[in-house]
Amino acid sequence: MSKNREIFLREHWAKYPETPRGALRFGRVYKMRVGNYNLSEWVTPESSDFKGSDLLVDGDIVAIMTAGKFALIAPNLTADSCFYTLENDPWTKKRLWFEYQQHVRDFFKEKRFLEVKTPTLVKCPGTEPSLDVFSTEFVNGSTREKFFLPTSPEINLKKLLALGAERIYEIASVFRNGEKSESHHFEFTMLEWYRSYTNLSTIKHDMIELIEHTADKLKVARPKEVLTFTMEELFQKYCDFKLTPRTSEDELKQLAAKLNVDVKSATTIDDYFYLIFMEKIENQWPPDRLVFVEKYPPYQAALARLDQNGWGDRFEAYWNGLELANAFHELNDPEIQRARAKDDLRKKKQMGKEEISLDETFFEALDQGMPPSSGIAVGLERLYMALKNIKNIDQI
Repeated sequence: MSKNREIFLREHWAKYPETPRGALRFGRVYKMRVGNYNLSEWVTPESSDFKGSDLLVDGDIVAIMTAGKFALIAPNLTADSCFYTLENDPWTKKRLWFEYQQHVRDFFKEKRFLEVKTPTLVKCPGTEPSLDVFSTEFVNGSTREKFFLPTSPEINLKKLLALGAERIYEIASVFRNGEKSESHHFEFTMLEWYRSYTNLSTIKHDMIELIEHTADKLKVARPKEVLTFTMEELFQKYCDFKLTPRTSEDELKQLAAKLNVDVKSATTIDDYFYLIFMEKIENQWPPDRLVFVEKYPPYQAALARLDQNGWGDRFEAYWNGLELANAFHELNDPEIQRARAKDDLRKKKQMGKEEISLDETFFEALDQGMPPSSGIAVGLERLYMALKNIKNIDQI
């Protein structure tokens, strides 16, 4: 900080004034260029003894007054004034991110979906074995009740399907403990939408249209091509292996050894499958193609129903090097759903994860009847990164 600026802020500036009347413009200073402005004639209303070039730094918020004068409304007191540049404007970044979310909402409004809101404190955050959770506690006198932050709004959205909802979506903050990388935060924004009485082909079409809609609104390139592969096709093409719904854990171990995939960390058939897929398959297709991978082995079915051949009826979507979405032809058989959820909890316990309880109101909703439905979860930050070719989620 210059000496004159320090003296001015300490002794002459009326701290944090209201918006001055008669100002022509308001805004933040991004770059002081003496060649562009006659800064020596810019004097503050508070004191004519200081030149504007002595007082302003990048990032200050000012009001441009009449007669070439300015008023300092809120100074930038951070150490690095270079943080504020036209190329690295924090508000512009946030504004574009919020506008993108509005484009998403506009898309669903055009398709006559209803936006809904589900709870942020839940009794069951989700049962996926690999996910760590955030827990908290409600305390009222001697009453203590455990709650969690949701890893997904899925359970509560499906309760709405059971109540009669047919086209719903939610944009929700979700939480996954212990996860932080260039493409993932422990708190991130999840878009989920569901359609009753439909299968995955409609959801896939929605996903393609959503990407095209947001790409057009952001004035960026659409995917060059849309490709669809089954998991069976991918294992055959890249691993020379005939994957079937009945492929055993031992067969995947042998395949991993043949392909020199490091599986020392694997303890379950899911682990062996995942490690082979990650190393040998996931990054094989060009990043500018939108790729759908469908028909998963039954142990990877999660909350999807099985098709007539025994494959999990679900897909994942990839674009620009990122996994964007996970979609299910939803399981609505309460008996099978409960059995899978209990198996998930058993796996969690084996892995040393925090114990959780099942949401019995969810199973009560299924017992009342949930129509055949399909749904999808999309990481909104990741889709935004893919659209704008952003390499680190912290840049959003």
